[in-house]
Amino acid sequence: MALTGATGFLGRHLLDVLLADGYKVRALTRSNQEFRTDLEWIRGDLSDPAAMTALTKNTDIVVHAAGLIKAKSRTEFFRINRDGTERLLKSARDNGIKRFLFLSSITAREPHLSHYAASKSAAEGLLLDREWPFETLVLRPPAIYGPGDMEILKILKATKFGLLPAPGSKKNRFSMIHATDLAHAISIVINSQSFTDKKLIEIDDGKENGYTIPDVAKSIADATGDKIAKCFPVPRWALRSLGAVNLLISKTLSTTPMLTPAKATELSHPDWAASNEKKITINGWSTEYELTSGLKNTIEWYRQNKFL
Repeated sequence: MALTGATGFLGRHLLDVLLADGYKVRALTRSNQEFRTDLEWIRGDLSDPAAMTALTKNTDIVVHAAGLIKAKSRTEFFRINRDGTERLLKSARDNGIKRFLFLSSITAREPHLSHYAASKSAAEGLLLDREWPFETLVLRPPAIYGPGDMEILKILKATKFGLLPAPGSKKNRFSMIHATDLAHAISIVINSQSFTDKKLIEIDDGKENGYTIPDVAKSIADATGDKIAKCFPVPRWALRSLGAVNLLISKTLSTTPMLTPAKATELSHPDWAASNEKKITINGWSTEYELTSGLKNTIEWYRQNKFL
């Protein structure tokens, strides 16, 4: 199996699960990595055609989990998330692979909201709108959390002050899934009949209609034993203004910001809950974590590693 994104937050969980499930994995990396049994590292990135060829040679399955979640411009998002995907697809075609799973994002269904969403939607189009000599599946996860996720760490730290901001509105809904549960779903679906049931599926932890920020605040309190943080809405205009300031500062410091005006618009969208119409039953898979137990697992990891 060929895997991209193996060194990222989700990719580390995915790599552990795939190796534990008996797959022999060839994974892409930009830096030196430790030796692991049944794992071959390929040095390079999505802009390197030679690395793409080496990655997809003599394998049947490609799981494409790499991608930018933050960038300085729309062009940079598209260069990696769309163009890198196209380069990988062509290498997969040339090397005769049989199945290609693309890990997209639930935000791709609203490509007008942010550069990230637009780049993921454009990458989906490469699989869905073209004919390929192999089976393809687009998998759209919602918000992914778990040990190693530095984004949810910010939320956990905010609750320590008794406050939790809600982008846009406290009524906005979004689905979530623990990284380990998502990794197990991918490991099962890539070799199952479910792979061919649909071209595009969405996935979540089973909570119909997702969660609100107050739901998350309560689950954090249940997981920690602390008081429930007070949730307050941050209007989209205010969040976009903060994103504009953040973008200006990042240009001055030559850093890459997570919160930009476009990202603020995406975060403020009222409905990021997984669609029941786009879900499928994955035989042999069920979630291990609901939100409270998943957050407890995540918080314990942060405490053990001195982040909290």
